[in-house]
Amino acid sequence: MTGIREASDIDERALVRSLPDGSMRTLFPEAWPLSEPEVNTTPVKLPAPSFRERILSIPSLTGRQVKAAAETEAGRGITFLLLPVFAGIGAIIYFTLSFEPAWTPILSMLAIGIILRIATRRHFAVAQGGTLAVALVAGLVVGKWETERRATPMLGSDVATRVTGRVVALEYQDNDSWRITLELLQTERPKLRFPPKRVRINARDIPATTAIGSGLSGFARLRIPSGPVRPGNYDFSFHAYFNGIGANGFFLGTPKETAVPPPDELTAEMSQWIAMLRVRVSERIEEVIGGEDGSVASALVAGTRAGISEQTNEDLRKAGLAHILSISGLHMALAAGVVMLTLRSAFALFPAFSVRHPVKKYAAFLSLLSCTFYLAMSGADVAAQRSYVMIAVMLGALLIDRAAISMRNLAVAALAMIALSPHEILGPSFQMSFSATAALIAGYAWWSERNANRHIGAEKRGKATYGVARRILKPVTAAAGTSLIAGLASGIFAAYHFNNTAPLGLVGNVLAEPVIALLVMPFAVFGLLLMPLQLDWVPLQIMGWGIFAVRHIAAFVAAWSPDGNPGPMPSLTLVYWTIALVLAVVLSTRLKLLALPFIVLGLGVFMKEPFPDIVISEDAKLVGVRLADGRLAVNRNRPSQFTINNWKTAYLIDEIIPPVAVKKEKQSASHGFECDEGVCTINLRDGRTLAYTGETTMQEIACNIGNVVILAVPGKDAACHRSTITSISKRDLALKGAVEIRLGQQRDENRSLTTTEKTPEAGKPKTSQPGPDFRPEDRITYAVEAPSRPWHLHRIHSRAARGLPEREYKPKSASIQNVADCASDTGDNPTRCD
Repeated sequence: MTGIREASDIDERALVRSLPDGSMRTLFPEAWPLSEPEVNTTPVKLPAPSFRERILSIPSLTGRQVKAAAETEAGRGITFLLLPVFAGIGAIIYFTLSFEPAWTPILSMLAIGIILRIATRRHFAVAQGGTLAVALVAGLVVGKWETERRATPMLGSDVATRVTGRVVALEYQDNDSWRITLELLQTERPKLRFPPKRVRINARDIPATTAIGSGLSGFARLRIPSGPVRPGNYDFSFHAYFNGIGANGFFLGTPKETAVPPPDELTAEMSQWIAMLRVRVSERIEEVIGGEDGSVASALVAGTRAGISEQTNEDLRKAGLAHILSISGLHMALAAGVVMLTLRSAFALFPAFSVRHPVKKYAAFLSLLSCTFYLAMSGADVAAQRSYVMIAVMLGALLIDRAAISMRNLAVAALAMIALSPHEILGPSFQMSFSATAALIAGYAWWSERNANRHIGAEKRGKATYGVARRILKPVTAAAGTSLIAGLASGIFAAYHFNNTAPLGLVGNVLAEPVIALLVMPFAVFGLLLMPLQLDWVPLQIMGWGIFAVRHIAAFVAAWSPDGNPGPMPSLTLVYWTIALVLAVVLSTRLKLLALPFIVLGLGVFMKEPFPDIVISEDAKLVGVRLADGRLAVNRNRPSQFTINNWKTAYLIDEIIPPVAVKKEKQSASHGFECDEGVCTINLRDGRTLAYTGETTMQEIACNIGNVVILAVPGKDAACHRSTITSISKRDLALKGAVEIRLGQQRDENRSLTTTEKTPEAGKPKTSQPGPDFRPEDRITYAVEAPSRPWHLHRIHSRAARGLPEREYKPKSASIQNVADCASDTGDNPTRCD
């Protein structure tokens, strides 16, 4: 203590007072005064590189930038984000093969891929490529596994028989008919040797006591699931196979209710209970709300869309609001958000409990349970499944204290969907829902980064980040931005599958989404929760007001919307634009620019692809020829309206030209088909003649008249024996489905029909070379490349494919409306009884 006091009394300045000034500065450095001028040193200015040096430095500079961007992408886990992409590619390859691959080569490729991945684990880039290769082969594996797991028995040929089955689904159509899904238990008169397990049957009327689980029996006409209406269109038989539907048809009269045994399996009993619950909820909603608003509300809650009119569907499509009818991410997120907000608000009323327990995790878990119930209630279609998996991943992330919304979570959801239902990747629901969600996540990430940089810059400048006007407009611009991003991403697939791009979809979504978020979905959740207590009238009424507003918004926007039909999109264009979309949403650096070449390539293919000159339905009854003025000439006065409407939409047809009946004298003034004595003819744009006949006795005459001949006659050998004409037989169409024909250049009429001629000098045959007027072969595109896949194998058993004539069915009563709508090709039923 004494030493310390003595040391503190010593004056340290006195010890260094006698030292020079420089030494004092060394011992005790001081800060230089701020007033002293700084020494400005002018940097040495390097000479500017010449133009040649700049050009030569571009490759190395670009290479360094690409390498740095690739390292950045690898650091953020690009390989994991690409796993569902490559798994999906593998599934697409499997489902689009023209033959059914065996297990041995698929498993062999998978084993080789895994071995190579393990062997190259020390080489990062090679190992990542091996991981993606394994994911691609895994897509093949899950596709093959699902196909064999489903193994749906399909009806081989159209037949009329008495069916008895258990009702597993029941939908009331807007045309006052019923669509029933029956689990087939028995067939009589005749008894089918290989009956399908489930059939989808239309009925004009059913017993009043019919419910899910009831038994129905009646005489029905069953049809094989049809193929695409045109090449590249929706394949009914493919989706029927994976939905377990082996046949379609209609009851010939009113079926009778009959006693059937209950289902044996526990899963079947649960499915039946859920289906009954869905029907009861739908009936309650339609009872409270009523009208078409009630049908739309039923679609939003229970997934039953049968009661919605075609006009409302068309208005929603034109306004870009068709997605609200599908249980998708918007509905699932709003439902989960309402439940979670309500629960957290309830927990907040008990602060002592909330402080001691993780109430946020409790709310997330209960929200997950509510979403599971909503998934079951909605029918669990692919959009609902994708949304549920995404919501489950997000809520699971909250349970383990991780980020809820990220591209990795979407990748997990996509992997789960591909593993469970890989065939859905070929459907519009999977493509549109995942593309829109991925684009929104990528857009949100870009916007957040931009806002963060902007906020930092504003702080440095000492300015406010947002003004009052921008704060007011922020929700509007956010809604517009999300609608624009989601619309552009999903519009690619909407244009391909539905020939619709919704030009004013941005306006429709900006106007309707606030109504859906504030009035429709929250009160739908409240109504569903209060329904067991019979206190659902008020929330359902408010929900109905919201739906009323949404329908009128859709009608208003649709009335002002221009035609958004781009015409038929080639499959190659879809491939190019899908690659561009994947690159744009998955990559986060300037490597996004790699998407631009694919956009240009897709646009080039789209603009180059011509319209088909001839299109033929798969039943060989309807032929359409595109005229020079864009109209479509058909060979029937009363064609199938479903097929005609599909062709008109796809091929941008405004007017249909019916055939004219002529006598022996030909009327040159007609531009459509001219039919006489069982043969219809029409002049094609290249000067050739198309001839069509459905009578066996006129086959030879049609072959002599036409250069392109359509033979809608039975027989395996129904063909023209002239090698210089293009002929399509009914058997060809029965095996390969609908066909499009794009004509080649015109033939040289003066050229010999033979390709060899004798030279007088050598006396040997000489092959003639094609000249500038040579017409290449017509391009013929079938809807089904070969009926060798499980969902198309039933085609080879049809009567037309076996060369047999169709069974002629004459109903006992001409008043049976089902026969008028479904049995003939003149029906106007938009569902085609499928």
